[in-house]
Amino acid sequence: MKRPLCLLLAALLLVPPLAGCEKARSSVNVPVLMYHHLDDAGGTDTVLSVDGFRAQMELLRTHGYTPVSLDALTAYVDGDGDLPGRPVCITFDDGYMSTYSLAWPILRQFGYPAAVFVIGVSVGKDTYKDGDQAIIPHFGTAEMAEMVSSGTVTVQSHTYDMHQWGPYEHSETPRTSMLPLPGETEAAYAAAVAADLAQEAAALGAGGVESVWALAFPLGRHTALTDQVLKDLGVRLTLTTDADRVNTVTRGDPDSLYGLGRLNMTDRLTEQAILAYLSR
Repeated sequence: MKRPLCLLLAALLLVPPLAGCEKARSSVNVPVLMYHHLDDAGGTDTVLSVDGFRAQMELLRTHGYTPVSLDALTAYVDGDGDLPGRPVCITFDDGYMSTYSLAWPILRQFGYPAAVFVIGVSVGKDTYKDGDQAIIPHFGTAEMAEMVSSGTVTVQSHTYDMHQWGPYEHSETPRTSMLPLPGETEAAYAAAVAADLAQEAAALGAGGVESVWALAFPLGRHTALTDQVLKDLGVRLTLTTDADRVNTVTRGDPDSLYGLGRLNMTDRLTEQAILAYLSR
């Protein structure tokens, strides 16, 4: 007895797909969290309390968010594997000793991967460059190598020396970000970026980093020329400080890894504000 066409269609719609035939998502929204320094007190735009950091990591777990590595993002774009339903990236800027001594132990407790973007000229320093102006201590190559060898911490670039602090610089035009200097030609700017990246590769290489392929823009600033120069130099992924951007990472689209936005994490952020950012 023949079954009516409508019944056949209904039956087909009720049949689950065969194992392994599920269609992989072609794009995923990936929020990125940005941290700097941790201490006991916290309370500023760039200093978070240790208790606050631990509570934010617990918040991710409670609400089903899965921290993923930068390698997982690039692999996804390359068509290798998938990402979890609620992915998130945890990042740290500057390379402070507190990232190693305070944040990393907590990350290990939760089993979370993270990325650290290091200012190369400040590796192992507690004074500004070769001067005597005190700065927050930065971890050295030994600490860097320990984190890198763990396989859970990705160490990449925050530039070698394009995040200068104007009051401590002798130059009249300090390079506080990766923006071209006033009057700088495109060729001179491209050469400066290439030289800085080469110095950064050497500085990070001493700590076990095999190559520089990701970069967090100092102050979040860049231009179309910056992007092109970095792409030509083999940088695959860049991050800004734009909390308004929704990061849609797309298979087969390497440009979707450029200019990823991040939410600056502070003790003042409420759980509701964090969850609102994560759920966009």
